[in-house]
Order: sequence, then C-alpha cells, then structure tokens
Amino acid sequence: MDFLNHCNMYLFIVLLFVCQCIAFQDQQLPIGPLPQWLSLQDDDDPDPKQPGSRIPVPALYHKRYSEQTFIGTHDAVAIRTSDNNWSLSGNQYFNVSTQLKAGVRFIQAQGHNDPNGTSEIRMCHFNCALMDGGSLIELLTTVKLFLEENPHEVVTLMLVNVGPPLERWARAFYDTGLDLLSYIPPPSKTYGNMKTGDWPTIAEMVSTNKRLVSFLDKGADESQVPFLLREFNYMFETTFTVDHPSQFSCEPSRPWYIYGYIPDRLSLVNHFLYASFLGFRYPNASYANTTNGAGFREGQLGEHAVRCRSLYERRPNYLLVDFFNEGDVFDVEYGMNAY
Repeated sequence: MDFLNHCNMYLFIVLLFVCQCIAFQDQQLPIGPLPQWLSLQDDDDPDPKQPGSRIPVPALYHKRYSEQTFIGTHDAVAIRTSDNNWSLSGNQYFNVSTQLKAGVRFIQAQGHNDPNGTSEIRMCHFNCALMDGGSLIELLTTVKLFLEENPHEVVTLMLVNVGPPLERWARAFYDTGLDLLSYIPPPSKTYGNMKTGDWPTIAEMVSTNKRLVSFLDKGADESQVPFLLREFNYMFETTFTVDHPSQFSCEPSRPWYIYGYIPDRLSLVNHFLYASFLGFRYPNASYANTTNGAGFREGQLGEHAVRCRSLYERRPNYLLVDFFNEGDVFDVEYGMNAY
C-alpha cells in the first residue's frame, strides 16, 4: 500500500505540474553515474533531528553587518511535516519561528499572487497548489515578534517576487509595522553604490532599532519604497541549481559578471542539493546531513564556505541551506565568524 501511495503521489506531481516544470528546468551538466545516496525518493518517515543553536561571536557585535556570516533557510516557509505526508515540495522541517529561535538570521521565501484572487501575497513553493506556506503578513508577523523579543538581533529577509506588484509588498510591511524596524541605506549608496565597507555595524543597527534588512529580487523601486532593497544592487549569489555535490560553486552567477571577478558586495552562497524523479527536481533530504556538514569533503557546507572565503578574501555573508536542522550549519557559521 505504501508503494502504491508513493506511485500515486509522483504521478500526481508529474501530471499536475509538467508544464510549469518543463518551463523552469535548467540545463543539467553531464556528470556521469550518480552515487547511490542520490536516490529518487526520500524516507517515508524522516525523523528529523532537533535544530542546533547558533553560537554568537561577541566581537562581531561592533563589526559591520557585511563582515559576518549568517545561516539562511531556503524556501523557509515550505515545511515538510507528517501532516502533509512529508511533502517532497518542502525545503525545511521546522517553521520560521523555530528557525529564528535556533539562530537562523537570513530567511528566504517566494511571494505569489493569491490564486483565489485576493490582494494577499501567498508564500508558496514554486506553485501555490504544490505548497502554500501561508501569507506574507503571517511571515512578517513572525519576524516582528522575534525582533521584539530579541532587541539585539538583526534579521535579513530575501523575498523572491513571483508576480505581486510592489505596493502589495509595501502594504504588508506597513500593516505589520516592520517598515519602522527596516534598515534604509543612505540615498548616495543606492542603485549599486553600496560596497561592503558602507554597511553599518550590528551595534549601530541595534542602537537605531533598524534591525531588519529586506531584499526583493524583482520589482523593487527604492525611490518609492526605500526599505525594500533591490537584491542585485547590493549582493551577488552563486548558482542555485545543483544536482551533484561536485557542482557547488563560489563564482557569482547572478547578476552576471566576467568570470573571476568578485564584486565588492554582499555574497549569497547557495548550498542546497536537489534529487530528481523523471527529470523533476525536489530538495534532497536524504543526504542533507552530509550536505550541511561542517567537514571538508566535496559537497559539504564546511568545504564550500571555506572555499568561498578564500576566493572572496572575506567571509561569505549568507549560507543558504535546505533542512537547516540537519548537519552542522551553526558550527560552520561559527567557524566563519570566529576566525
């Protein structure tokens, strides 16, 4: 019966989303035979381990925001639980509140137009029929509650805009009061002029109570909404479609730069691995304990972070992972920040 249920689940995904998935598929690199751990399906009952805890480095409190490394959660609101039969669409096992309490300081999520036709922004994974993680208001309320309860912490939001107009994003910040907690760069540092040395220290952000940094990947206009920062005016990120542990890269992928050039901007290192079924990608939970490991084997977060630090000649700023509770993500963060 379990086998039949799995077959039905996969067929449903294939039939319902074939058009969308084909449209979004990237070219895959020819990498030869894959090792056994890259299985086509994850465990029926994964029994996720409890999250670890962030280890602060007090000396960094008086260092610039841009001088430290933060662990981030990829598709933070796409949660696998027993209630949704450990949906393969989920990228995390624990909700955003738990992520923040554990020590995650960089939250990434996708915002979509509500398929029901309301003006509400829904935080979905790829498609709201596939996984709906709640509303933007709910996400922002969770973040605000954490900031209120932790007055010395700084949180970053990386919001992927899959359609909603800017005014709806802004309205959610106004309605939750997060516009008042949001960091706004000086006017002279907008439009790509902000270098890593221009960011304030954590202590300065705390003293002014501007402790939320929010990026929008598309549709931002800082002349109209100054607290929603246009992502690629302030940072670059590495490739995010990785099917094999040998493919984790440190080179800037977005926006495009001449190969080998490292811009003086914040850095987002994508470190999450996909598995696949009939050509359709889904987050690889089976290997997450190794992918998020602090060691120096190929494909581990520790190795990837050290390699990027060497290339950038500074700490990578954001390490974005799936299933943050697996592996040793906070050990990697501490290793980056303490030395």
